[in-house]
This record gives sequence, C-alpha cells and structure tokens, in this order.
Amino acid sequence: MPPVAVLIVDDDDAMANALAAAMMAYGCRARVAAGGRAAFAIPESWVPHVVILDIEMPEWDGFSVAKSMRGSIRFARVPILAHTSLAEAEIMERGIEAEIDAYYRKGEPLHGLFRMIEYLAPVRYL
Repeated sequence: MPPVAVLIVDDDDAMANALAAAMMAYGCRARVAAGGRAAFAIPESWVPHVVILDIEMPEWDGFSVAKSMRGSIRFARVPILAHTSLAEAEIMERGIEAEIDAYYRKGEPLHGLFRMIEYLAPVRYL
C-alpha cells in the first residue's frame, strides 16, 4: 500500500513545515500550501488522501477553503481535517456546513492526529 498523501494548508509556514516533517517521519507523503489559493495551485496530478486545514487564515479562512474544495472535482471526496486552535464547539456548526470531516486541536499530541489521519485516509492502490 502506498504511503498516505497529506496536504497541509496553513498560513503559518513554521507550523506547516514542522507538521509536514512530522508527517514524513511517520511515513506519510506531505505537501504544504501556504493558504487556500496555494492549495489549488498544487499540480492537479497530485491528489492527497487527506487535507489538514487551518481555519484561521487571513486571506481565505478554512471554512471558505473547505467549501471550495467540496465544489471541485479534485477535492470533492478528499477527507478534510480542521487543524485549529479554536475550540471544537466554535467550529462545529460552520464545519458541518463546509463539509469538514474531522477536527483536531493544534497543540495536542501528534499521535492522536496520526491515528485520525489513518482513520480518515481511504485505502488507495497505485
């Protein structure tokens, strides 16, 4: 089975790159997009198994990015995980409306995030 491909969408470069390094150390393939527009600029030949999406971004917030992803052919069925410092209750209603599949709070131990990604990632064969 190929490694899980993860797209990290976060405007905080240090946070995104640290998370990508952790994902790669865990055995995933990871790419970083510095915001929602950058996520759509990644070559279309690369489709992630899971998107880890920051919610609080200045130019285009995570809810808007998720809605746009759901409206695209490329990302329509890719699980989206909100990765944010906001409390789950704060994003629950808007997250459901934006079709976000899961929530993980920034700052929590990464082993929980890895387990969540394993659960969300569909099995894909090359």
